[in-house]
Amino acid sequence: MAIIQVEPVIQQGHESLVHHILLYQCGSSFSDSVLDDGHECYHPNMPDAFLTCETVIFAWAIGGEGFSYPPHVGLSLGTPLDPHYVLLEVHYDNPTYKEGLIDNSGLRLFYTADIRKYDAGVIEAGLWVSLFHTIPPGLPDFRSEGHCTLECLEEALEAEKPSGIHVFAVLLHAHLAGRGIRLRHFRKGEEMRLLAYDDDFDFNFQEFQYLKEEQTILPGDNLITECRYNTKDRARMTWGGLSTRNEMCLSYLLYYPRINLTRCASIPDIMEQLQFIGVKEIYRPVT
Repeated sequence: MAIIQVEPVIQQGHESLVHHILLYQCGSSFSDSVLDDGHECYHPNMPDAFLTCETVIFAWAIGGEGFSYPPHVGLSLGTPLDPHYVLLEVHYDNPTYKEGLIDNSGLRLFYTADIRKYDAGVIEAGLWVSLFHTIPPGLPDFRSEGHCTLECLEEALEAEKPSGIHVFAVLLHAHLAGRGIRLRHFRKGEEMRLLAYDDDFDFNFQEFQYLKEEQTILPGDNLITECRYNTKDRARMTWGGLSTRNEMCLSYLLYYPRINLTRCASIPDIMEQLQFIGVKEIYRPVT
């Protein structure tokens, strides 16, 4: 079997509350107690089993509509490598702190018994979401970039698919300060055609872009997710994080055939960050 279409199911009246949804593949052994109820994500009481849910198999963001896979590609189900359990992670935006809200939003999956020729995969590329991602206040045009390095891609592709993988759609993702995102593709030091771009990024309209032509990523290629922000109306530093008032710089690549690579991201160097904000010397306590 294969999933061939995914569409969001957003509870009526909650269209502005549901910010984005991620569907993860989990480990193969979950206890019944874990399966009974949902849990707050990244909370200390979150079950340890949820930590095995690391492989993104689909992503949706606010403003997006349904997505259909190409006729030759599907999200495989039923083989030992396919998901036995999945985790649905829903991110909410509730700036007015409304209380007592109960939400039943999610994703509707359409499948077929006809096996597709290729199994689809997802790679999350860009900047690792962390406080090390800093954006100064009061700037109309500030840029951050996250790297999917040639070393990372070479190791993954050489081991499984030396002939490369084929990207057919991309979702670009940032938050409220985002104004533009580009996914750049390099091979042997030369820049290839842009994989995807949105130079007029709108936080309220984020969905997968189908590529006009599939683009091949080979061992030794590297990717840069470049994000442009406007913080002119902000008086304080903007940090990387999960809140919509924090920021992200991510791209989700849908591709085939599936390989064992789910995340290819970089994190800013903390020493460079400290120098950027004017820290000249760090004193370490004597022990």
